[in-house]
Amino acid sequence: MTALRFRDLPVHVERWGSGPILVLLHAGGSLGAQWKAVAELLLAERLVLAPDLIGAGRTPTWPGPGALTHDLQAACVVTLIEAEAVGGIDLVGHSYGGATALRLALLRPDLVRRLVLIEPIVPGLLREAGDPLFEEYQNVAEAFIARVEAGKAAEAWSHFLDYRNGPGAWHAVRDGARARLLAQSAESVASLRANLGNPTSLADLRTLTMPTAILHGEASTAPDLRMTELVRQAVPGCLGAEIPGAGHMAPITHPQQVARLVAALLPPGKAGLGIPRR
Repeated sequence: MTALRFRDLPVHVERWGSGPILVLLHAGGSLGAQWKAVAELLLAERLVLAPDLIGAGRTPTWPGPGALTHDLQAACVVTLIEAEAVGGIDLVGHSYGGATALRLALLRPDLVRRLVLIEPIVPGLLREAGDPLFEEYQNVAEAFIARVEAGKAAEAWSHFLDYRNGPGAWHAVRDGARARLLAQSAESVASLRANLGNPTSLADLRTLTMPTAILHGEASTAPDLRMTELVRQAVPGCLGAEIPGAGHMAPITHPQQVARLVAALLPPGKAGLGIPRR
């Protein structure tokens, strides 16, 4: 593990292996270490870097001025890439990290050679498409925010995780992980607001030129699957693959399948995407 500084903010980075650089961006409420099992399956051929995004894990909350945004998170990741790489890198983003990965690819396409997304959370695409699932996502996000601000963080997480990962998900979280989630409730509120304020549009996605693929879990929620579909339809030449039996947190629950797909899609030493095989 290592650290860097972004605008005087210390940023913690998990580091595994050696070779061509692969940057992995984690989900909201998670941290870079969520990728440990995936990274260990890839490190024979890769230098894998997984930062704790701003406000997550060992990277402190954004001190301001201004709100936390995906553009700010993308700028933080740019600092990491420029410190480690000569030329572009391969980038994988999951959920909240997938939304940041898209902003990075749009703002600094020169730094992203190839892009793999795992259910990126871009609710503005639902709104732009006139899809009623936007209201479902918005209601879940706003309910979490309201409960945290009312001092009911445990209730907020219970409803949120049971919605996203199935009934009983919060009850199944281990004590240490539960304490970490509760401690990061305010940061998660900021992340949800960043999701709702993400400016990425369908027109933006149509401008992406790097080889791109998008993955989704077989058992994910309807808004997650629809956002994935909209991204796949908009990004030129975007490949897609399903992770059998997985929900939204596939990198944690199904690391072997995720690692196999990432390895197939991003073979070291090649310029384009490989074709994932079941």
